[in-house]
Amino acid sequence: MRRGSSGGEPAAGREADVGAVARAAAPAERVGVDAGVDAGAAGEPEREAPEEPRAERARGRPRVAEEGDAPGVPRPPPPAPRAQPQPARARGLRLHREPPGKGRGCRRSSGSPADEVCSPRPVTVDSSKARTSLDALKISIRQLRWKEFPFGRRLPCDIYWHGVSFHDNDIFSGQVNKFPGMTEMVRKITLSRAVRIMQNLFPEEYNFYPRSWILPDEFQLFVAQVRMVKDGDPSWKPTFIVKPDGGCQGDGIYLIKDPSDIRLAGTLQSRPAVVQEYICKPLLIDKLKFDIRLYVLLKSLDPLEIYIAKDGLSRFCTEPYQEPSPKNLHHVFMHLTNYSLNIHSGNFVHSDSTSTGSKRTFSSILCRLSSKGVDIKKVWSDIISLVIKTVIALTPELKVFYQSDIPAGRPGPTCFQILGFDILLMKNLKPILLEVNANPSMRIEHEQELSPGVFENVPSLVDEEVKVAVIRDTLRLMDPLKNKREKQNCKLSSSSLSMAAVDILYIDITRRWNSMTLDQRDSGMCLQAFVEAFFYLAQRKFKMLPLHEQVASLIDLCEYHLSLLDERRLVCGRSSTAGVRPPGRSTPQGATPSAQQVEGHPPCCTNSAHKSSRPRHALS
Repeated sequence: MRRGSSGGEPAAGREADVGAVARAAAPAERVGVDAGVDAGAAGEPEREAPEEPRAERARGRPRVAEEGDAPGVPRPPPPAPRAQPQPARARGLRLHREPPGKGRGCRRSSGSPADEVCSPRPVTVDSSKARTSLDALKISIRQLRWKEFPFGRRLPCDIYWHGVSFHDNDIFSGQVNKFPGMTEMVRKITLSRAVRIMQNLFPEEYNFYPRSWILPDEFQLFVAQVRMVKDGDPSWKPTFIVKPDGGCQGDGIYLIKDPSDIRLAGTLQSRPAVVQEYICKPLLIDKLKFDIRLYVLLKSLDPLEIYIAKDGLSRFCTEPYQEPSPKNLHHVFMHLTNYSLNIHSGNFVHSDSTSTGSKRTFSSILCRLSSKGVDIKKVWSDIISLVIKTVIALTPELKVFYQSDIPAGRPGPTCFQILGFDILLMKNLKPILLEVNANPSMRIEHEQELSPGVFENVPSLVDEEVKVAVIRDTLRLMDPLKNKREKQNCKLSSSSLSMAAVDILYIDITRRWNSMTLDQRDSGMCLQAFVEAFFYLAQRKFKMLPLHEQVASLIDLCEYHLSLLDERRLVCGRSSTAGVRPPGRSTPQGATPSAQQVEGHPPCCTNSAHKSSRPRHALS
């Protein structure tokens, strides 16, 4: 995954193991991504499943997934007695401050809370409503060694995976893989309105979405604007594409050259549509037009957290591309990249190779472009920016839906969702947003015609490679027990860094920075030296994470230990109050207050007090 951060504006992201994640400053967000291509209708379920990508993180800048939804996940059981921290294996998620929870499967080996040991339990997933994403979901659950409940469960599950939308009122805990209102928000008309508002405010930032008009409401405006442009530039010969608002899988889409060509008789009142400028100069591979299905995980709305998968699907047309003309406007296999349309073409090529056929991995396209000298990092950066800005445009209304269905203070699940972003690369490599799918297809097989009218489902290796990875990495990110496991293992000794090495590090960095400082009156570490030492320890402790996560995880680790120290002091204070000497009795002769041990004070409390006077030990 990639992560990126920027204040107010999206920023480019950095790659991580799972996909792409970006956290935008206003509102704060993370973004994670996998690339995939499938031109389905926004907000509607698709037949075909693109692929399973890995996600990336980007703070402020996203990087970017498809169908499937997960209902609520029950929170880990009630807080447990404080357990003695053990070596950590933290990956990805930040550590919490609270002491490890008790949870089911915990037992006490002695009367002391510090001796409590937790036996891990598998994460539970309710897949009874997974629908077409079921096969990829099952594979992912097996790979993670979690427990699936294909027919539901009377007890709460950690994760609920739904196939279409969020409409469950009986889930009061856990995590669901659908946001309330998402299907409505990514429909073509709603998406166009949301992006248009941002285009009016930030025209240069939102120039990745074609100019659009909503029919029938803006038909007269559409006619007037087209006429005005033609009057100013008689050589302008535009092409427009009409997309029904509720259409999916290419249903009802057609091209026109003039507003008068719109099929008004098609009852636009009962089936409204969006008309957009058609991109006449797309990037071609093997003389064929193609689009990209990228998978984006929206992990949280507040703070806004997005992951973009590293890989996606590229879906190809099956007829060599020519710029639109009155003679070829009706050639859907030339102009429309929808898999559900092109699979019926006699030229459609099923391939087990990721770099050939009518459906390929996006990574194979990037490799091909890279071999021709294309700056792939720039392409990815532009795609990440597009995804982040699009999600930002949708977020305000999504929050309204969310707070309406799951009001604050009421029991309810937390939500996440995999979205399918359909993106077209222009000839100049600029990415253009075609649409967003709330329920991208996660099927990992395709239909193959054995004889006329007789079909069978055949596994698709390309789909499986991309889509299983998307679902598996999504589940990893949403693992409700991950933080709990990490909090139980948290000593610096796991990174082979002894306290003697910490002392040497302290002396070395302090001397070096003091030698560069003119004012020698202050003793100890200056701020710059402390930051350098902290970053060094974070990198040693959490080797597998990006730098920003390493630092964040070490901060949480320190806060966690400080909270334990505060609790010990509180317990010791109560004990000392109970065992304090009567007022009339004085301190024994020859014993200084700092050296004496108060009655009722366990020796460990005294040790803790000594440790707290040495800041470096807070890291252990």
